[in-house]
Amino acid sequence: MTTEQDADEIPDYATGLRLDDTVHVVLGAGMGIGRQAAHALGAVGARVVCVDVDPDRARTVAAEVAGVAWSGDLTQRADVEALFAFVGAELGRLDGVVDIVGGARYKPLIDLTDEDWTFHHDIVLRHAYLAIEYAAKHWRATGTGGTMTFVASVTGLESAPMVAAYGAHKAALLSLVRTAAVELGPDGIRVNAVAPGIVRTPRAQANPRWTPDLLAANVAKTPLRKLAYPADIAGPILFLAGRLSSHVTGQTLTVDGGNMILYNVDSPTP
Repeated sequence: MTTEQDADEIPDYATGLRLDDTVHVVLGAGMGIGRQAAHALGAVGARVVCVDVDPDRARTVAAEVAGVAWSGDLTQRADVEALFAFVGAELGRLDGVVDIVGGARYKPLIDLTDEDWTFHHDIVLRHAYLAIEYAAKHWRATGTGGTMTFVASVTGLESAPMVAAYGAHKAALLSLVRTAAVELGPDGIRVNAVAPGIVRTPRAQANPRWTPDLLAANVAKTPLRKLAYPADIAGPILFLAGRLSSHVTGQTLTVDGGNMILYNVDSPTP
């Protein structure tokens, strides 16, 4: 009988958790998932560029993580171009982009206006394809690779009432992630997404739509029997942005407490 010797080198997995001497840009860093993602990246050594449309929020989070603040409207091409020019000129490198920007208007499908559809295109999709364009141009020009991680939503994978435009554009975002991964992979650029379910962000907690009864009903049907907080999403973002996921691209990681694995019928609960 022949015994084969495994001669593969054992990586330093613990060091693979670190992001020292790297620069990561967080789009929408001012609160919620973005703020937690900035802290997660900063905690393992990354220098974080904290980007938010609100300059005060950008400065506050940048101070918390010893990062760099930048403010602009990421739905505008000129602002996105200026951001990546700033990162290249002032910080000298770019290793990763995390894009948290998003928002929804809750309306029945037949009540959505053209302006509602335009709003969702801008707040869900436009900033994403602009970020991909300018980050990829930077990496191609410098001959380096990097990572891009987008926050999508389970509404882009399944369906829910009142979020037709939001869900349609999140589905488009996931398609964009896959196509970008295919086209940019030869340049050493990885593109992935996380798809959260309900997250208790500051904005969500302030939304009167989320009544205690509605939240309790969602907890009751979630296998883990809890809702997510922003930190629950920041952890998977950190994994996809780091070296331990170096062979992962074009993927969407669902982070919803198990909701999508549960067949939606009434049945006895053990």
